[in-house]
Amino acid sequence: MDTLRVDDLKLGKLIGYGACGSVYLWQDAAGVECAVKVFDESAISRSLLKTMTGRLTDGGWPSGVMPVISSNFGSQRPFWITPRVADGADEVPQNLQMRLAEHPGPDSWRLVRELAKALAQMHDRRVSHGNLKPGNVFFSATGDVLLSDCALGNMPGVMQFEFTDAVLYQPPEQLRHPAGHLAEAAYRWDVFAFGVLAYRLVTGKFPRCEQAFQSVAPPPGETCREGIQADLAVIATGLEGEREITWPSEAESPLVASFRGWLERCLLLDPAQRLATMTEVSAGFETLEVRVALEVERAAMIAQRQAAAARTRRILTYAGGATATAAVLGGLWLLTHSQLRQERRDRTSDVARLGTTTDAAVLAKATAETKQAVVEQTLTAERAVALARLEASRLIGDRLFSWAMEKGNRNLPPLDGRELRLKRLEQYFTDFLSQNAGVPALADERASVRLQLAEISLAAEDAPAASLRLGEALAAWATLPMDAELKFRFARDSLLLALLRQTHADLDAEASFVAARTALTAVPTAEVDADQLNQLFAILDFHEAKLLAGQGGDARALQQLLHATETLNRIADQRPDVAILRSELAACYLSSATILEGMGKLGDAREVRTQASVELVKLVKEKPEDFALRLDLAGCYSAMAESAVLAGDITGAEAISSDAMRFLEQLLVEQPDNAEAVSRKASQLGLRAGIQRDKGFQAEALKDYEQGIRLLEALHASAPGNATVSYRLALLWWQKGRMLGMAGNRDEEISLIQRARDLLGQLEKEPVASGQRPEQLRSSGAYLRGDLGHSLQLANRRPEACVVFQDAIGIWQKLLESRPECEEYNEGLTWCRQRLDDLK
Repeated sequence: MDTLRVDDLKLGKLIGYGACGSVYLWQDAAGVECAVKVFDESAISRSLLKTMTGRLTDGGWPSGVMPVISSNFGSQRPFWITPRVADGADEVPQNLQMRLAEHPGPDSWRLVRELAKALAQMHDRRVSHGNLKPGNVFFSATGDVLLSDCALGNMPGVMQFEFTDAVLYQPPEQLRHPAGHLAEAAYRWDVFAFGVLAYRLVTGKFPRCEQAFQSVAPPPGETCREGIQADLAVIATGLEGEREITWPSEAESPLVASFRGWLERCLLLDPAQRLATMTEVSAGFETLEVRVALEVERAAMIAQRQAAAARTRRILTYAGGATATAAVLGGLWLLTHSQLRQERRDRTSDVARLGTTTDAAVLAKATAETKQAVVEQTLTAERAVALARLEASRLIGDRLFSWAMEKGNRNLPPLDGRELRLKRLEQYFTDFLSQNAGVPALADERASVRLQLAEISLAAEDAPAASLRLGEALAAWATLPMDAELKFRFARDSLLLALLRQTHADLDAEASFVAARTALTAVPTAEVDADQLNQLFAILDFHEAKLLAGQGGDARALQQLLHATETLNRIADQRPDVAILRSELAACYLSSATILEGMGKLGDAREVRTQASVELVKLVKEKPEDFALRLDLAGCYSAMAESAVLAGDITGAEAISSDAMRFLEQLLVEQPDNAEAVSRKASQLGLRAGIQRDKGFQAEALKDYEQGIRLLEALHASAPGNATVSYRLALLWWQKGRMLGMAGNRDEEISLIQRARDLLGQLEKEPVASGQRPEQLRSSGAYLRGDLGHSLQLANRRPEACVVFQDAIGIWQKLLESRPECEEYNEGLTWCRQRLDDLK
């Protein structure tokens, strides 16, 4: 053995052997000991092993996987060179089989999570393990997991297979048909094997066939059992005879119960229901850990919130006390002033009656004037103190008001029961107006309260009440001095009212945007935060542009969006820490892209979406747990992929669509019932199916179409009023129908396209509610009817085809009236007319 050579390597002593080959010691040029695994040609698939090793090497070696320092699959005897992971002169392998007696134990769940991450790293590089067992899980010198011997054992192309305990971890479909590895079914095999190994680590048992498997599995600390012969088909049948998984004891914590739920999904016998990849499993585990951390944080925040509520009650008590004191002092001042007037009258009578006694009168007058001066001085001082306290109370009230209105002020702890707070605030300020209606000295207070009532209505999203109260506040302040900050506040509220009306599809929204622009223009730029003012202008431009686009004013809408984007870009560069600016900037980019697509400028639209994705990626880095941000980014990638398909860039579309699907899969792990995420995933499945169809992968394309349709049909059934879901469902019916027609299934094609036409027709009646541009809906309908007419023509249903083509021609003509220079519409009209002429 000491002189054995493989290629140019002089190997040392034999340190191990297995079903697939033998392991020898070898020293590199620096004297570092390595392990060389020399494979038995008949027990491996050379090409498969070469492919998997190449993917791991080219993609950057993943963490958690035993690194292959060097390999050669072109030599007579293929081999791997890996680091030596063994203990002492006895060459005890540092793997999980040697440490199996330590499990279950306090470290078991940590090890399960590390295994999930390591397998996920492999799956991310398109490498499946297919040979998972405790003896192939090694540990580095620092205790880190190192997976070894992937793509060995029960693999396609193996001519000689010997029993190893790896088959005890394999699903029935792998045991029966190992050739499925080449069709990439092995990702789900790894999920199952991981589930079995994880279950064994945390319970000490196999999840199925426990007694039979324990009798043939190597005991802890031993590498194998000799003389075992096994029928893989019998093992598969035995597994299928135990459908359900049970746990030997109750979960010790909610987190462990959740982990168990994920393992049960890994262990499903039906591969179609089993989790697809370990990336999904690892992401699920991470999400559960994050949720636990968030629960701990939430408990801390609740404690903080309770303390804040106590402080708030003290402040309100002080404010109430200050107001009551002011009222009492005001009453005392009025009473004293009345007494003073009466005393003046009495002194005048005394002077008249005592006119004959001049000295006495002069003395009495001097005494009265001195007393009057003292009283007036005292009352003036007391009134100044009361007014100062009232002003301080008003400032405290303003701060509390802002706090009560705020949804997420970073500088203030959140308060619960927002709707109830708004009602109480409204009642408080309404009572104030009724109680102080006749006090002229409180005119400015009443004006401030009217503005606060308007803002309460805005916060409650009551547009009619907000509009009425904002008008009353403006009228109240008309005769009072307004500083720049107050004008800015009125302008901001006017913009909020316009946005609220736009959200509710109010017919007065357009006029409200005009009024908001007037109010913002009236704010003196030099006396307020100019960046904040410009930001409000940009928001106004953005939302008014959306309104214009909905009315068909694309050119003007695009001009406003470009101006808003330029403004937000400049402010964002000056204030890179303000995340909301990035969010608004990304929204501007995405709206611009939608309009550019509608105008036929696909290249420009794709470039603008790329810029939007850059901004969203920055936001996601700042807030990696923000679900809405990641959903926006996934939607941005989805739209970019669709644009790439329309532009003919199929390679780019596939890469971008993969990014979109990766985000959507992670989001659906966190919120499986999120309708928007499900809808976007279905849309991407349709896009991927179209690419696969064009490449000739008909079966894969049909599978993606059907999965996307199932997702959308379930959403449509639960929420039939969701127009976006309806639009995407109509598109997938249409696309699947066309594919079936190409395969010769003409009747099913016609049925699906007719269903799509009917559903699209419902959306065309209410284009604003659908969320799609009216022009986009009409052009989609025209294309769909053209395809339906052609299908009817091929099915020899000529009269029906004539009617459908005439309908399509009518739509194309209306579209050309709105945009006569559009080549796309001209081509669509010409094609339908030619088809109709062929039928006559």
